[in-house]
Amino acid sequence: MKEYKSEERIGHELTLSLFRKNETRRVEPHTHDFIEIVYIMAGGGTEYINDKAHAVRRGDLLFINYGSKHAFTPDESLDYVNICFRPEFVGQDIITKENAFSLLQLTAFAEIQKEEEEGVVHFHGKEREELEHLLLTMLKEYGGSLPGRDTVLLSCMNLVIVYLLRKLTVAEDEDTPDILAKIARYIEENPDADLSLPTLARKCFYNPSYFSRAFKKSFGISLSDYVRDRKIASALSLFDAGGLSADEIAERSGFSSAAAFYRAYAKARGESFSAYRGKKK
Repeated sequence: MKEYKSEERIGHELTLSLFRKNETRRVEPHTHDFIEIVYIMAGGGTEYINDKAHAVRRGDLLFINYGSKHAFTPDESLDYVNICFRPEFVGQDIITKENAFSLLQLTAFAEIQKEEEEGVVHFHGKEREELEHLLLTMLKEYGGSLPGRDTVLLSCMNLVIVYLLRKLTVAEDEDTPDILAKIARYIEENPDADLSLPTLARKCFYNPSYFSRAFKKSFGISLSDYVRDRKIASALSLFDAGGLSADEIAERSGFSSAAAFYRAYAKARGESFSAYRGKKK
């Protein structure tokens, strides 16, 4: 399966790529390391996001997260606008703690996503006209070389995200999930996953430095210390259960080696792991 890289599609200097195409043939499954927005201008077909089928027509917008498997089959033809951008492209003044969960409803982050029509948002009437006018403006600017082109594209892209969030964001109530709490649970349940700051920030559509500050403010502990403590807790639970070697425990708990676990334990607990082992005996 082909994987598209941001360096190929977007480049190093640009912040996004943008094109319009009328497709008459099936596009085979592929993945990419950037976020993709697809807006249907005319025609119809079936879009597949992580093997889930969505019948699409004019006015439908698809938000496809990085790493998702994606394909589509036109009915006869499918006229669409495609926007590709890196997660950190959107300014933190647009994506906030309050609305980030709405975007996550559309992604392939299965531990957090909503189990409904994830991936597709429908625009009708006046709002559809406004969005299409905005996309056509972006296409014109992207294809030109006028001064301030990047500024215009950034402004238009932020408006596209705002329009999208207006369709998604609902009134806050006591049942509204808290995105940082969900991320914390994901860390606890997946200690062997990639839990680096850039990776977790990208999953939330946050700027890494903003995500780091927001996490520490909510939990009173830095992300790195939280991840370390959760990995140690996982390792201790596996050790207490018995039946696994030190290397197996370290691997399942997200440590590169048993030695790395021992060092992390000593730093966090102020005693050697051999002391913990002795207490258990």
